[in-house]
Amino acid sequence: MNLLICKEKWRIAKSNRFSIQDPQKIQHICNILNKREGARLKAGLIDTSLGKFILEKIEFNRIVGIYKPILVPTPRFPEVHILLAINRPPTVRKILQLAGTWGVSSIHFFVSRNSRREYLTSPVWNSIEIESELLKGMEQGKNIFLPKIHFDFKNRLETILQEKFKKIGFTFRFVLDRKGTTLPQIIEEKKSDLNFEIPSRTPQVFVAIGPESGFVRNEIDLWKRFDFKELNLSSQVLRTETAVAFLLARLEEKNLFLKA
Repeated sequence: MNLLICKEKWRIAKSNRFSIQDPQKIQHICNILNKREGARLKAGLIDTSLGKFILEKIEFNRIVGIYKPILVPTPRFPEVHILLAINRPPTVRKILQLAGTWGVSSIHFFVSRNSRREYLTSPVWNSIEIESELLKGMEQGKNIFLPKIHFDFKNRLETILQEKFKKIGFTFRFVLDRKGTTLPQIIEEKKSDLNFEIPSRTPQVFVAIGPESGFVRNEIDLWKRFDFKELNLSSQVLRTETAVAFLLARLEEKNLFLKA
């Protein structure tokens, strides 16, 4: 735990005191971090601020402390939205953690042609499970911004995309495909378009990621119709969660998005 993530519901009345009653967090703070009353932890309040947490009282079933905000961080650059086909539940858990670590803005899960519907019976889709995985990643990456998670297991992909584009235009649109081109090539090609301007605010990136077996050809054709560029991350065959981690790391390279 590199950062204690505090939830608003832990707040005692309207004070700056919080009550932690999560057994795993109590055990980690007391037995792994070996913290005692009076100790301080790096902390953050979800979607609000970074600060410190002073342990005021430690009991067997709760920890009471004072949260002191220090600064309001900016969201991660660029703003990343992921459209993710149903994958194996262990893979989904890893991707949720990665999303929390990197401060991904949103993940929208959907059913693609090659998705296995039996995965939908997994408890990973429970809201409590999802939040737990996101928070693990946020604690690791010292990120306070909670990714927004959406599901659509009924509508056609075309309908999902149309609804997305009503809300956000997106500066860059990628679909992961081993037959595609590299990230720098795609971005440079986009920047060379005379009708394209790098936005003064944070670029918005929309990435479509398929199931383990990938998208079928007519799905790739659909992405192209919606102006998604085929992105190849590696010459090697990557696990889905590895591809997500590699992509998010590459997107941290701010010079990719600077004007030539």
